[in-house]
Amino acid sequence: MNRETAIPKIRASRSSALVLLGVGIYIAYLRHLGLGEVAESLEGLSLAALSAALALSLLMVGFNALSWRRMAEELDLSASFGDLFMIYLSSIFANNLIPTGSFSGETARTYFLARIGGGGRYDAALASVAASRIITAVPFILGMVLGIGYITRLHAVPGWALTACFGMMVFSVSAGFAFVGICFEERWMQRTAAAAVGPLERIFRRELDREVCSGAVSGFMQSMILLRERRGAILEALAWAIAGWISLVMVALAAFASLGVEVSPLAILAVYSVVIVFQTLPLGLPGGIGLVEILMTALFSAIGVPIHDAAAVTILIRLVQLWFLALLGGLSAFHLIRRIERGGEEPAPPAGSRGAGI
Repeated sequence: MNRETAIPKIRASRSSALVLLGVGIYIAYLRHLGLGEVAESLEGLSLAALSAALALSLLMVGFNALSWRRMAEELDLSASFGDLFMIYLSSIFANNLIPTGSFSGETARTYFLARIGGGGRYDAALASVAASRIITAVPFILGMVLGIGYITRLHAVPGWALTACFGMMVFSVSAGFAFVGICFEERWMQRTAAAAVGPLERIFRRELDREVCSGAVSGFMQSMILLRERRGAILEALAWAIAGWISLVMVALAAFASLGVEVSPLAILAVYSVVIVFQTLPLGLPGGIGLVEILMTALFSAIGVPIHDAAAVTILIRLVQLWFLALLGGLSAFHLIRRIERGGEEPAPPAGSRGAGI
């Protein structure tokens, strides 16, 4: 990789069409449930509780940025917390507008970190992102497994929803193990990188130097091996990641409180722990719009929430977790791009730093 690398371009027409498709799917579902009844459930909205949900979503971003910063520090990447906070927000925007799973967001994170705090060291920046991704996945996967264990005890869960949950669990765990294996095995990583060059060239619309990419993979592996040995840093990053996960699941509690809907907090946390993993999967639609809302509504209904209240809570949660953060992420991405265009790359770190660079 080199300084000509850029973040993936958003195809506005395609993304807009997919967003409209997803919104249309959910509106059709709400019409089936009864739009009037759902609107009535939203009438008693508490703005104070909704504000708490918005604050918790930002707190989640902050904790995850702190977790990521701990990994970046071990590789001598010098971005500030404020920079990492905005970069993390921009990755949420990329994830939700470019329907390619969450890899668009990780590409954006790597690009911005390398340009702003890494002196163009894309291999070290990518290693910090990969390590952060592995660490933050731990509480998500554990929460999902416990949540599915709780859901399977409920007889009211629709068969299709239960099947989707089990399929998601198998996919997530398998993909997680495969990702970790690739990140720490250079032969697999080199093969993966070689296979990815073609698609990356189409995304970035430019030719990539194969030898430079191979060298970047070697630098990435050195950085990952270094991070693997930093047990104290990993535990600290994991603690921040757990705090971020707790903040995220508390958004659901705040959303229920904003409508005055009473239901077991344990049941809410169990269901939402499953849903927040589901919305990170490559579902084809930006942010899983339409599909995630239907599953969330069905699962909340299964734990005893009246269906119209379940739909109303789902709307609030997605307003906070999808639209609010995507809006802030878009503004952050615009600011970061303008900053890079004005100032160019940061100078490379001095020789002898701990992180491998190219």
